[in-house]
Amino acid sequence: MEMENTRENWDRAAADYQNVFRLGLNDYNASLLHFWQSEGMLFPGARVIDIGCGVGKYGTYLAELGYDVTLTDISGEMLRHARENMAKYHTPWTVYRCDFNEATGEEPVFSAGFDLAISTMSPAVHDAGTVRKMSAMSRGWCFLARFHDWEQPFRDKLMRELNMEPRRVFDDLKGDCAAMIRAVREAGFFPQVRYVNYNWSDARTPEQMADYMFRNYFSEEENKTALYRETMSRAGHHAGPDGTVTDEVNTRVAWIYWKTEEQK
Repeated sequence: MEMENTRENWDRAAADYQNVFRLGLNDYNASLLHFWQSEGMLFPGARVIDIGCGVGKYGTYLAELGYDVTLTDISGEMLRHARENMAKYHTPWTVYRCDFNEATGEEPVFSAGFDLAISTMSPAVHDAGTVRKMSAMSRGWCFLARFHDWEQPFRDKLMRELNMEPRRVFDDLKGDCAAMIRAVREAGFFPQVRYVNYNWSDARTPEQMADYMFRNYFSEEENKTALYRETMSRAGHHAGPDGTVTDEVNTRVAWIYWKTEEQK
């Protein structure tokens, strides 16, 4: 049951993304930045576009390193946070709201071109057409990050305590990665792939855990009031001395990347 790619849904998720952003740079983020630099995707003066940027997490990391950054997203609320997060940086940066499906690539914000185009964990780039559009914006490299495996034991335990079979935000992760690799080939490029582990944990109050579960896993048809209270109560039984539960997430990520000048 994957979240629909609508402005409204992403607007509702923006606060959670901002909370994660406040945790700062983690080992996975640092390894990704190092990878871009070590592979020559980033260099002094490089221009980068982040398609489906969320609250601008990678935009801030790139601006901190002195790169020229353009951030695009479908969600105005995500971009509101992104502007706030980018405000302290004096390197060139731009924030632009668009649905990447509807963008032509000819808009003025894209006209100067980019040295690296990225889209991390975003449905904005999702088929051969959007791969071609992304590639046309880059005179160097394109990079996609997609979840390949996902385990979330506390979430599953909580669902079982609610007498539910564990549900997933994402349906077929491996299939999605394979489809994106095919899309890059169909678009006329040579995809390279690297798999990396990405693990983290979120500390949530029982109320926050109930909000998270409702936003991602429970349908409109279910008895929301009673189920919300039961979810919050069950989560509360697992809270530690600080009043929060630890929701661990263990994933494997596919990095899919290609050089735009290397066409079939």
